[in-house]
Amino acid sequence: MFIRMSTQSNSFRALLLRMRKNLETLNAHVNTVTTRTRHELLTAEAAGRSVRRVPRGWSGSRGGVVKRFVVAGVLGAGLVIPLLSVPADAAPGDVAVSDRTYVRYDGGTDPVLAACSTNNRQQNEPTATVAAHNPALMTSGANDYCTVPNIGGNWAGFYYSADGGTSWTNSLLPGYPGDASPGGTASPLQRIGVNNAGDPVQAWDNDGNLYYAGIAFNRARPALGSIWVARYGWPAGASPAYQFTTLVERGTPSPIFLGLFHDKIQLEVDRGADSAHAGNVYVCWARFTASGPNNGVFLARSSDGGRSFRSQKVSDSVHGSQFCDIAVTRDGDVYVAWRQFEFNPDQGQMQGNAAVWVKSTNGGKSFTKPSVATGFVGWDPGDQTVSPAAYGQAKYDACLVGDGTLGTCASPEPRAFARDCGDGPLACQSGYVFHRANSQVRITADPTAAGNPDQVFLAYDGSVPGTETSTGTTYGTIAEGIGSQSSVYALNTTTGGATWSTPTRIDSQERGHQYFPDIVAEAGQLHAVWQDSRNDAAAGPGGRDFRSVPVGNIAVAANPPGAVAAAPGLGAFYATSLNGGASWTVSEVSTVRTMPQYEQFGDRDVPFFGDYNYIAASGSTVFMAWTDHRDVVPGNDPRYPVDGTDGFDVLQCRVANPDGTFGPDTCPSAGGLDQNIYGAVR
Repeated sequence: MFIRMSTQSNSFRALLLRMRKNLETLNAHVNTVTTRTRHELLTAEAAGRSVRRVPRGWSGSRGGVVKRFVVAGVLGAGLVIPLLSVPADAAPGDVAVSDRTYVRYDGGTDPVLAACSTNNRQQNEPTATVAAHNPALMTSGANDYCTVPNIGGNWAGFYYSADGGTSWTNSLLPGYPGDASPGGTASPLQRIGVNNAGDPVQAWDNDGNLYYAGIAFNRARPALGSIWVARYGWPAGASPAYQFTTLVERGTPSPIFLGLFHDKIQLEVDRGADSAHAGNVYVCWARFTASGPNNGVFLARSSDGGRSFRSQKVSDSVHGSQFCDIAVTRDGDVYVAWRQFEFNPDQGQMQGNAAVWVKSTNGGKSFTKPSVATGFVGWDPGDQTVSPAAYGQAKYDACLVGDGTLGTCASPEPRAFARDCGDGPLACQSGYVFHRANSQVRITADPTAAGNPDQVFLAYDGSVPGTETSTGTTYGTIAEGIGSQSSVYALNTTTGGATWSTPTRIDSQERGHQYFPDIVAEAGQLHAVWQDSRNDAAAGPGGRDFRSVPVGNIAVAANPPGAVAAAPGLGAFYATSLNGGASWTVSEVSTVRTMPQYEQFGDRDVPFFGDYNYIAASGSTVFMAWTDHRDVVPGNDPRYPVDGTDGFDVLQCRVANPDGTFGPDTCPSAGGLDQNIYGAVR
């Protein structure tokens, strides 16, 4: 079935969604989903299997029964929307947190919020909370790119639910450019003049106050990479009341990562039942000074409800430190943990990948020296670029216009090594397409449950020992050409850090990767969430398995330079333990699996799936949030005759120029960029 429609039609997505809803009824009893898209045909043919071609839009099955309905469309510029699967309705607890109508904190609106309500842009890197005093009150936040068309950068999205996660209201942190409200004009973020805010984290105190923290910056000079903490009051009622924003640390005007820049923030509030410091607010982050690995972990504390902060370095002489996290115990001890990255001897220092921690017993005034809880082998996908100069320039250009990750805003210098790969100038030598991901460390402690107050839990994702394998390409997760399986591990201390248990896998699986973990301890239970590709059909070259390729990639020699997309196979998984992590009950909480490698960034050339998931709990109520691509409308990229039809591309509308090049995407709001935050309540 084909439908011809205008590329400029604002009703395109609405019509498409109505069609999808109508077809869901027909698919209610479908248990097996198969389809024959172009990249699947290539996969079969490359493997030497015979292929019975069927009419586009249909799929065969045993007995000739059609088991999938699809929708396709032809756009006015001659582009085709490929086959679009029809997902089942989300089960209770699996809901879209973002992609709603945006309202200002005071109930008003403005042109920025009006655009956010309709432009279907990306959201990623979610946070999640459940109120300590009322588990029906939940919040989330994300890097929200709905502001890019109006302010030239992303902002901190703020989302809240007053009915236990059933329905959500979307908003933005006050202070974005164009925010003329009293709270906006009073924000220090407007005063210092930044047009980006993100890396959001949130936490409650025991008195109905929600704290929201993140970074703020400009992608071009002056960068001013700064740390902020906002406070909302929400003791009861239908919505929180924004109160103020405090500037915790201010960066320098130098370009990003070439001067003083603050990044990768975390937040916690002391809710300890027996703590002498209850109500203290703690923020940690990585501070980068110039380029290179000269970063350290810093912590700031507030004892006046977030109105002022004092900061200190807690990583001592340790370098290569990032992805910090904070836990506060029942008696008020503060733990900060982070990942220590491996250094090679030729970099002037020898250290291995490790989960490192420090501890304070005086309300964050001073900390112990850093200690290693456990070493591990990282799972850090990477590749070699096809053209270092073109890659560096494209990354730089995209970053400056709010269409790329921050690490490339410093300069257009050539980049031979890539943490993410895609099409065109952002292609890598393996030909694979993948978003960036790195092993991370999370820490938690139970603030209220009776028992051992010195028990603290750590979780991280790392390569499973013994799973190393040759990839047959330049792609690798441990080193170039060496792949591995990633899994989520947990360990704990019952002695306040004097000793740590041996790390064990939360859910040992033979197939697939587990990454982006988070963990929380509450009311005597442990809860964890992560992304899981056990149902992904990824396959490597020459019969190699999933370890040799990125998630969602199928190596196909017939489609140079080397990959087509597998069917959506990534899911959000949840685990809970009633016995301190000795055993876990695991379930998949996302009701629709996703393709994480859609090329939505870098002028539609590269994927970005954020850097983490989040989970929170209050009593027996658990809320988790993750980045999700189920609403993305896939498409073809006419700039690349081969790679533009490999299954990783999104809907875009481009007009050919007389010289054979193509103009910009003219339909960015039609669904190709509709990356969202989804959540589940348990």
